[in-house]
Amino acid sequence: MSQVTAIKQSNITDTEFLNDVISGLTQQQKTLPCKYFYDDKGAALFEQITTLQEYYVTRTELSILEQHSKSIAQMLPENLSIIEPGCGSGKKVAYLLAHMANVKTFVPFEISEEMLSYSLAHLSPLFPDLAISPLLGDFTHSQMVKQLTKDTALDSQTNLVYFPGSTLGNFAPVKAIEIMNNFHRLCGVNGYVLIGVDLVKERQVLLDAYNDKAGVTGAFNKNLLQRINNELNGTFNIDNFSHESRFNEQHSRIEMHLVSNRTQSVIINDQQIDFIEGESIHTENSHKYTLESFKQLAAQANLKLEQTWQDDSNYFALCLLRPL
Repeated sequence: MSQVTAIKQSNITDTEFLNDVISGLTQQQKTLPCKYFYDDKGAALFEQITTLQEYYVTRTELSILEQHSKSIAQMLPENLSIIEPGCGSGKKVAYLLAHMANVKTFVPFEISEEMLSYSLAHLSPLFPDLAISPLLGDFTHSQMVKQLTKDTALDSQTNLVYFPGSTLGNFAPVKAIEIMNNFHRLCGVNGYVLIGVDLVKERQVLLDAYNDKAGVTGAFNKNLLQRINNELNGTFNIDNFSHESRFNEQHSRIEMHLVSNRTQSVIINDQQIDFIEGESIHTENSHKYTLESFKQLAAQANLKLEQTWQDDSNYFALCLLRPL
């Protein structure tokens, strides 16, 4: 049986959620933080997205893992601990674990309790001798990561921080650098960081990936409004908003928006938020990188790009980084 040790960390509070929502919706360009997509329903919807024909990201990354997991493992020392922020189902890390000798501990680090439980249920039977120490919390919070490394002494050992799925691209460059600094701290002495990076490609391929014909991505986007209704006494009429994906050439990113179909007002915890027809809430970015632009970004977090593995179409890359 797996040895499962829970590490206690506080989850997102209702007050934090409310403050972020009100702050975002009172900006000139209304926004909502993408991390709030991942309540239990949102996490399940995202798992559906990863199976869609239009969404190339997951299957492309899995093909890289299938082809190169052995060579990736050969570049890593034995007796590593693996930390996976935003672990989701744990499907991808299983490819690495199958080729790595004597992994000390696997630490799934998740904001969704349901997905944390799901990853444990998936991985424990596959790796019955693996010590698994789940962590419930928000890896984007630098203060939480500092406290975690202090409490657990993770930074005094050699770790692999595994961050697949192109999630880094959801964050603006300044925040992405902050998150990579968190990973630098988590990877510890002589550690490693393995990050999935979505590469620049044809515009229509990108647009289709975030606006599937079945409407699953739209449901995922709108679920954020439903979560506000459920948890913050919101009065959003979900049918009054439409999902829209856009490509921003200047910033090399896909943007997801929720567009108000009419002039309307919404109440959130007794505060009124007004919308005019056509006004949007900017809910997510997905930045697309060249290898050179990603290398420069990583360098600002004092991480050096050592090796990359890509698919034949150069849609996606797995990038191995080391502390400078």
